[in-house]
This record gives sequence, structure tokens and C-alpha cells, in this order.
Amino acid sequence: MPSKKKDPTMTDQMHFCNYCAITRDEKPLFQCGRCKAHMYCSRECQKADWQKHKFICETNTAFFNHIEEQSNSLAGLMHRRTLVDGISLSEYNERIRKWVRFHNTTIMAVTTYALRLPEDETRARRYVLYIKLGPRPQAEHQGAAGKYFRVVDAEVLTCTEAAKRPSPWPESLEQLKIVQDAEEREGKGTVAVAMVECPPLAIQIVPFGQIKDMEGGKVYEGWKSFLMKWVEQGKKLRIPL
Repeated sequence: MPSKKKDPTMTDQMHFCNYCAITRDEKPLFQCGRCKAHMYCSRECQKADWQKHKFICETNTAFFNHIEEQSNSLAGLMHRRTLVDGISLSEYNERIRKWVRFHNTTIMAVTTYALRLPEDETRARRYVLYIKLGPRPQAEHQGAAGKYFRVVDAEVLTCTEAAKRPSPWPESLEQLKIVQDAEEREGKGTVAVAMVECPPLAIQIVPFGQIKDMEGGKVYEGWKSFLMKWVEQGKKLRIPL
């Protein structure tokens, strides 16, 4: 009998175990419980990837803990007077995390085009995509994660330019190079990143690994207008094969 298993979509193939690269179409994946940034297919893969994942995980976890502490401080109470919808800094950060998770595939696709990776995958080692967000009020987002923020601006920065920005930019780029070196040594391709910022919070690092075999494809020149329009409409990008 013919198999009833559906062919994987490109979206499925963009979600994979950060260690063995198996896709979510082949095996269920779960997020790292601490940092919510990387995905794995098993505890064994998560453990094996720890040395590469350690910096991102510990940095993100420390950041989340700091935000939680700030939210309960006097400064945190003052933030409620200025942040959208009167929410706390912790709730604001959680909205950003949900927004990034919702638009992950869109950010990945746009990063690919913005860095012109189909022309030269090694550009991921020399450039990053910077995305600046602005919050949207309840009247606009109506509780929909995809509409919590709008894209105010987006630009490609050289790693040299980015490294001159305030902390945690330099540290993040140093760690990115370490991870890229490790991925390439293991034949897994390289890693590209988008740096997402929504003041008053620091940048959120959104990494995409397993970048390989892209060369020869087309680059979509209208990536910025597409990103701004797609996010404004709160749409989730789904790319079929």
C-alpha cells in the first residue's frame, strides 16, 4: 500500500534538531526549557550539543531572570507607566518571545535574502540582519502574538559595524563565530543570525543553523518591504515545497 505520510513542507525542513539536524517532519522536536531558543529531538542530542549551546542558553536565562527581578523593582513599577498597555517589563519581554516564535519562519526567510546567502553562504560570517521593533497597543493586536509588534526598520550590518555597538553585541558576535566554526567543522553548514531589538530591552538573538547548499538560488530584493508588510498584517509564513 502507498504510504499516507505527507511530504514535508519547507517550513518543516526549517525546523530541525540543533544537534543531529533531523527535521520536525521526521521526529517531534522540543525547545530547550531554559532559553527557549534551540530545538532538539532527544535529551541525548540536547546533552551532546551543550558545549555549543551553553553560552546562548546561560546568557538568555540570565537575561530572563534579570527582567523578572526588574519587573518587581521600583524601576519596574515605573516601566508600567511607560510600556504599552501598562504591562510589566517581564510581560513585555514575553510578548517579544511569542512574537519571535510566531514570525520565526518569516525572519529566517528574510535573513536568508537580506544577507544574500543564495549568492554566497559565507556572507553569514560577515553580515547580520538588524530588525528594530515598535510595540502595538491592545486596540491593534487584540491579543494576537503576530501583531504584538511592528517592524520599524531593518538593515544589514557588517559584523565589524555590529561589534562596535553596546553590549551584548560584541559578546554575541564572538560567540556566533565560535558556533559557526564548530558547525562548519562538523559539516553542518554555517549559522546566520537576526538581531531583534525593541527598546527598552536589549537585543534578542535569533540564530538559524544548518545553512548550506543554498548557492545558486535567487535573492528576493524586496525583503524589507515584505517583512514590514507581512508583520503588520500578523501573518505566519508557510512555504510549501
